[in-house]
Amino acid sequence: MVNFFLVSLVCCTVVMSQESQQTGNACQSPLIIKAKKEGMRSIKVTELPQFVIDLWSCRKENNSKKLFKRINEKTYIEDYKMSQQFVGFTATCAYCSAASVLIFYLVKLSGN
Repeated sequence: MVNFFLVSLVCCTVVMSQESQQTGNACQSPLIIKAKKEGMRSIKVTELPQFVIDLWSCRKENNSKKLFKRINEKTYIEDYKMSQQFVGFTATCAYCSAASVLIFYLVKLSGN
């Protein structure tokens, strides 16, 4: 019980001690601008909670639906560019497994 109290006290202290960033336009936070320019994949996992908070405060703005649509389109475009290449560790595993299945199938057909 004491450990739970200490952990909750530390968490509350950390949350309360963080400065809240007040801007004139909530949709002009650095993370939203970064996502608008480079897509959602540019946001790191550690930045994701702040990005969600910024999106939540931005949803009340007039042009927020257009902004969210642009961010999604940019993410789709970046994902499409990355999907055109089939390189890396995952591609190597896919090639090896496809070759293994093909070899085993050909051996099975040959009767050996």
